[in-house]
Amino acid sequence: MEETEIVLETQKINAWFGKEQVLFDVSARFPKHRVTAIMGPSGCGKTTYVRTLNRLHELTPGARSTGTVLLEGTDTVSMDVVDVRKHIGMVFQRPNPFPTMTVYENVLAGYRLTGQHLPREKADRIVETTLAKVGLWSEVQEKLFKAGTSLSGGQQQRLCIARTIAVQPEVVLFDEPTSALDPRSTAFRTASTTFG
Repeated sequence: MEETEIVLETQKINAWFGKEQVLFDVSARFPKHRVTAIMGPSGCGKTTYVRTLNRLHELTPGARSTGTVLLEGTDTVSMDVVDVRKHIGMVFQRPNPFPTMTVYENVLAGYRLTGQHLPREKADRIVETTLAKVGLWSEVQEKLFKAGTSLSGGQQQRLCIARTIAVQPEVVLFDEPTSALDPRSTAFRTASTTFG
């Protein structure tokens, strides 16, 4: 039997908010090209754990964590944080398109934030292809240069998913991303989008 390739691994992750410890020695391995769900009751630490994977937890004032996160065998602490987030994208529970950017610019934000300049033809292709993958192209192709925040809540969440997958990260973290989507869009997204 062929051994499954591991794209992301955590070793003894502990996390705190101030003096309160919320994660205790969490170790897990995430296979490449697979969907892994982390399930548990509200308040059990799922979001905190996910935020440790791409070093977002450390942005919270008073928060800290210990342990090791390996991305394809490399300790993420040794990586530039922007590079970590390029390879480990995240979609949040609530839509958060960049308010000063158009729909078009939101999709390409990951390229701009990492200093990559794209020729216009390639940028246009990435925008159309990525928006089509999340079922949004036909709805917004006439609104590409309007603010991302001008879209409906469900459209904004699909735009955020498009923004995340546009840079083709090795890992995409989802923190209850379908809570802002209607059931039809949720079913479509679950059935049609593949990551890894």
